[in-house]
Amino acid sequence: MPAGGRNMLKFAPFTTLLLLILAPSLLAEKSKCDVCKDMTKHFMEHFNKTKGHNFGGGNTAWEEKSLGTYATSETRLVEIQEKTAKKCDYKCGSLLEDQEEFLEEWFFKRQDKTDLFEELCVDHLKRCCLENRWGTDCKECPGGVVSPCSGKGRCLGEGSRDVDKQAGTCQCNNGYNGTLCDSCRDRYVRVGEDCEECSKLCKSQKCTAPGPKGCVECRMGYEMLEETGCTDINECEREGMGCGDPLENCVNSAGSYECVCKKDYKRVDGKCQLEDLYASEDEEDEPTEGAETKEIESKDEGDGKLPDEGSEEGDDFESDDYEEVIEPEKSGDVEPKISVDDSINYSETEASGKDEL
Repeated sequence: MPAGGRNMLKFAPFTTLLLLILAPSLLAEKSKCDVCKDMTKHFMEHFNKTKGHNFGGGNTAWEEKSLGTYATSETRLVEIQEKTAKKCDYKCGSLLEDQEEFLEEWFFKRQDKTDLFEELCVDHLKRCCLENRWGTDCKECPGGVVSPCSGKGRCLGEGSRDVDKQAGTCQCNNGYNGTLCDSCRDRYVRVGEDCEECSKLCKSQKCTAPGPKGCVECRMGYEMLEETGCTDINECEREGMGCGDPLENCVNSAGSYECVCKKDYKRVDGKCQLEDLYASEDEEDEPTEGAETKEIESKDEGDGKLPDEGSEEGDDFESDDYEEVIEPEKSGDVEPKISVDDSINYSETEASGKDEL
């Protein structure tokens, strides 16, 4: 596969995901009012850009005398229409084409007298309403057209004749509520004409003023002080609070505290213990290589020792490393066996005894 094809496959999943994310906004159909707004907006942009222009032939006096003024010339109108068409999408372009005669009449006769949007979209086509009006009859938004929604929100459906369930209602700014957005929400307090948020250190939903001093009640871990309002409690410095174990260090934090084992200690089963202690126990549980063999040899050497005389263990002492010495029993009826060497020595001794006699 060519490199270009592989690159396309590489980015295909990302492109698909991007299309899925953008699809709702891309496929959302514009209202008739929005289409009319777009068309008149593009038309007026190019209308204003061509103000003060001329035919560009170099002899303005002759051109205006022969062709009329450029401001109301067909040349200018065609230029505006062409540039507007390039800016428009399909629906905008279709409307531009449909309203060609109306635009020509406005351009030649009323361009300095009436507003194009109001005359075309509001009065002629009845697609839109004027600012801060809504619905088929272009009713005023809640609070009036000058300051709808008390100036603290926006009027839904404003400027459109299309009607839905929320059209003509106020969508309040953050911190405000009410049909006219003239009340403060919970955790907000009125300060002049505005609603300001209560301090995050407040426990309740209401406060008397913004900031820690305005709290009616402080959240857990804080206390009310006259000078500063809700202030963090340093549990590590309070008697009866903090950590009770002398092997722990108390570390204060905003609204809380933490007990941390001191240096060379670690937490085991909820208590701080010496790390070396547990390290030595682990070593004892796991003997080193060869230790078992040495222990067996040591036991063997210890078993080879003779017991002390008179020891109670002497009668039971047995060892393969020593030969048992057995003395011959004495008996009058049995003569001891004498070896050949012994008989020779005996004869010589007897003979020498007789000579002495």
